[in-house]
Amino acid sequence: RNDSRLFILIHRQALESDHVSQTICHWIDLVFGHKQKGRSAVQAINVFHPATYFGMDVSAVEDPVQRRALETMIKTYGQTPRQLFQAAHVSRPGSRLIMEGELPAAMGLLVQLAFRETREPTKEVIYPSPLPWIRGLKWGEYVGSPSAPDPVVCFSQPHGERFGLLQALPTRAICGLSKKFCLMMVYSKEQGVRSMHSTDIQWSAILSWGYADNILRLKSKQSEPPINFIQSSQFHQVTCCAWVPDSCQLFTGSKCGVITAYMNRFTSSTPSEIEVESVVHLYGHVAEITSLFVCKPYSIIISVSKDGSCIIWDLNRLCYVQSLTGHKNPVSAVAASETTGDIATVCDSVGGGSDLRLWTVNGDLVGHVHCREIICSLSFSNQPEGVSVNVIAGGLENGVVRLWSTWDLKPVREIAFPKSNKPIVSLTFSCDGHHLYTANSDGTVIAWCRKDQQRLKLPMFYSFFSSYAAG
Repeated sequence: RNDSRLFILIHRQALESDHVSQTICHWIDLVFGHKQKGRSAVQAINVFHPATYFGMDVSAVEDPVQRRALETMIKTYGQTPRQLFQAAHVSRPGSRLIMEGELPAAMGLLVQLAFRETREPTKEVIYPSPLPWIRGLKWGEYVGSPSAPDPVVCFSQPHGERFGLLQALPTRAICGLSKKFCLMMVYSKEQGVRSMHSTDIQWSAILSWGYADNILRLKSKQSEPPINFIQSSQFHQVTCCAWVPDSCQLFTGSKCGVITAYMNRFTSSTPSEIEVESVVHLYGHVAEITSLFVCKPYSIIISVSKDGSCIIWDLNRLCYVQSLTGHKNPVSAVAASETTGDIATVCDSVGGGSDLRLWTVNGDLVGHVHCREIICSLSFSNQPEGVSVNVIAGGLENGVVRLWSTWDLKPVREIAFPKSNKPIVSLTFSCDGHHLYTANSDGTVIAWCRKDQQRLKLPMFYSFFSSYAAG
């Protein structure tokens, strides 16, 4: 199909398939193990010229002609790595859940099935494959996965105030933030067995803005009033904020289109107090910034403006990277995948409804689809690539969540709650992918889980309303 991205995605799943997992031990034996040398290597027909084995010191050969011949041989045939194992490598057992129709075949056969011109009809399976002409691809185990049981409501709670954002934390908690609130967190850097399975919060605070004096206020303790943190000028009135935990970076978008990056540090006298260390301005928009989205795994931040522009910035160098162009109207929602760096954008369609676009982290357009309903919010599922085909979840104006495949933007499932038909203004998957949280326009938060996982412990839900910053 002349699609390098799809080619790589298919190969990822092939390399993570049960067949490869169970047989890759034989390759390890040949390259690094007991079949690299000796009688086992002869029996496995795995022998090469002596000069190509690890440990051959070409510089010790005095004859220049022979030395040059050996160097040429090594450059031509390569060099065998150091032998690491003296015994047979153990096979890794396959997954417990085997998808119907999975082929116990080599990767070459999988690719042949993917790209040959005449495709034979595949055996009907219980659920659709991500790509109809390839058997054995796995959707994954997240809530809403086409191969998983139907999602059911496991939590529903009205709050009476509209949330601006639902945010999933590495601690498994979900936070509901009021408009003009930003959650600032620093996680523990401790090493050890305990830290491998949990994430501890070292410091946290709520940043609020939108005051008449243009001051950004910080509240780190519920029992104490907020403190003045940053004084912004009237020319740079703040419209949105984003926080990067690991680097203590704070980004603000302004009404004039300027993005400001604040590098912060904790004071030495009081470790719980934070202060601004340096400030950098980023220029690329000419109108109000409406949204900032951080994708920390790929060190990018995406900004959206009323002028119709959508820009990718480098978090490390604090510089312009790429513009995402071609939107007919200003982008109304944006999200990025933590597993691939792919970016999803939504804008209003000229004829009504919304246009959903998917981009690579390099700004290349993967594809776009039209949705008859207005898409109000976006989120990516976050399961490991190679064993999952993740989805883009879109919160629609009619209260429905629609899922699109990140491979080809085909719709794969709709999740609806008959008792709620209000627009979904924010949604997010939990960090483990077992729950999907949605917040609609009247402040009701609904959580979904797989039907066979209703007994799983719900993530803790914390709500921060506008009254939280009042005192």
